[in-house]
Amino acid sequence: MACAITERTERPFSSLRRWTIAAGMVLFLSPLALVPQLVGEVNMCGAVCPRLFMIIPSSGVLAGLRDKVAAEWFGASLVAVSLLVTFFLGRLWCGHLCPIGGASEYVSRLVPRRLRISFAFLAAPWFRYAYFAVFVAGVWLGIGAIGCKLCNYRIIPFLAGAPFVPGYRTYLLSSVGLAGLMTVVLTGFLADGGRAYCSLLCPVGALDGIVNALSAKLGWTAKTRTDPELCVGCGECVKACMVSALELDDECKSRRDQSSCMSCKECVKVCAHGAIRYGRS
Repeated sequence: MACAITERTERPFSSLRRWTIAAGMVLFLSPLALVPQLVGEVNMCGAVCPRLFMIIPSSGVLAGLRDKVAAEWFGASLVAVSLLVTFFLGRLWCGHLCPIGGASEYVSRLVPRRLRISFAFLAAPWFRYAYFAVFVAGVWLGIGAIGCKLCNYRIIPFLAGAPFVPGYRTYLLSSVGLAGLMTVVLTGFLADGGRAYCSLLCPVGALDGIVNALSAKLGWTAKTRTDPELCVGCGECVKACMVSALELDDECKSRRDQSSCMSCKECVKVCAHGAIRYGRS
């Protein structure tokens, strides 16, 4: 039985998520960049970076991980706390606080629908974890830290700070900066939903997705869940999902990929039949 779904629909931010994302941007991005400055940085590179410690250096896995966690201690701690919260409460960092994914989502909502790019055709879990493997092992594979060159945790803070810091403008206009900028524009600002980078290329999101999917199997953890008995197959949740984590199965029941779901609860808001809720099963 085929279940027809039209193009993705977009509704205003929920009031809570609008403000939590804005708070994340104020805390981490220029001109204030309060959190980076608290740990002696000016942007989200260096000790604040939540990704750099994952890259396996040529010195080896264990020794390299120890040294990199010590150097990027704040970013590693941020990831650890995020994964802990995800285990019990779902992906609240990704869906409600992340200033980078949030900034992309904000900008994408300003782009006319006809100009946006849908990445729903990609098998997100397969692509995500294939890229994650390349990101982690890039140095050993001989391609260097490719993730740093395309990193939206570098590009978006540099864009936010470009009016104030000439060095940021110089970097963004370099060949490496332009490659990263193009990646962020295509998979962030022009992506339908603004979260394709988050879903496909973010290594923190890859780890977060694994933890979310595994912990969702435990009934006592809080997740966004669908009750198939109440689902009428209208498809409104599928159209509202910004990361294509939902689809209708052969029986026209909403099916959720918890490794892709960002716990944003936009689907909860649009379900008129009470089939989707956030909480324990």
